[in-house]
Amino acid sequence: MTTIAVRHSVADYDTWKLVFDEHEKIRRSHGATEHRVLREGNNVLALIHFPDAASARTFSEDPSLHDAMERGGVLGAPDVSVWDQDVEERY
Repeated sequence: MTTIAVRHSVADYDTWKLVFDEHEKIRRSHGATEHRVLREGNNVLALIHFPDAASARTFSEDPSLHDAMERGGVLGAPDVSVWDQDVEERY
């Protein structure tokens, strides 16, 4: 499993969440299996899980992602990192 961690600040969390939820179809079309959103005020951490790195990469390169971030009011450049889970470390 591969997880994309996206951390950024947003102008308004409720607006951002609405756009994030609307973008679910696109995430799923790239193979996303689940997500988790953590927040502290208008600072957001979205963890999006994919079955493999290739699926995560194609999602991160989808032009609609940039559009969704703009419509959602993301401030500045997001901090994006990719994490791979070691299969042997599953509980």
